[in-house]
Amino acid sequence: MTTFPHTLPPLIWQPEPPAVSAALRRLIQAPSLTLALQATGADFRVQVAFQGERAQLWPGEEVAGNAFHVRQVWLLLDDTPVVWARSVCPLAGAWPSILACGTQPLGKRLFDGRLAAERSPLAFAAVPPAQQEQAAQAGCLRRSVFDLNGEKMVLTEGFMPELARFLEE
Repeated sequence: MTTFPHTLPPLIWQPEPPAVSAALRRLIQAPSLTLALQATGADFRVQVAFQGERAQLWPGEEVAGNAFHVRQVWLLLDDTPVVWARSVCPLAGAWPSILACGTQPLGKRLFDGRLAAERSPLAFAAVPPAQQEQAAQAGCLRRSVFDLNGEKMVLTEGFMPELARFLEE
């Protein structure tokens, strides 16, 4: 399996997705990536790469504090990693317990209607080919911020090239 990114190169985040196939565009604009991946009909599962405390943020992760709770996962279709996801929040507050969902998809908790969190508009970035190795081969990323009573959680998702074989044009 590809190594999870340690950081990201400097990227330009935009309100619209980069030039990608129509099928990938639909998927990356889906409010719930979990539901969109499950809708492919492939066997969907979550593999946790890391969960715990980290002292450093990636570029663009604007979270208050000096130490952070981080959850990094691979989203797999038919045992193939197709997306990596990184959630970051302050150590204190409600988010660390929400992120403690093991191999259950975070999207299930975020979108089941019980969490009164507000989500920022999605932002998208294209990763230049020369920098894709640093992003675990992801060519396209999306990021959003969830706000729960003033507490912020940043979610960044990277879309791997292997995802294309599961999408219908």
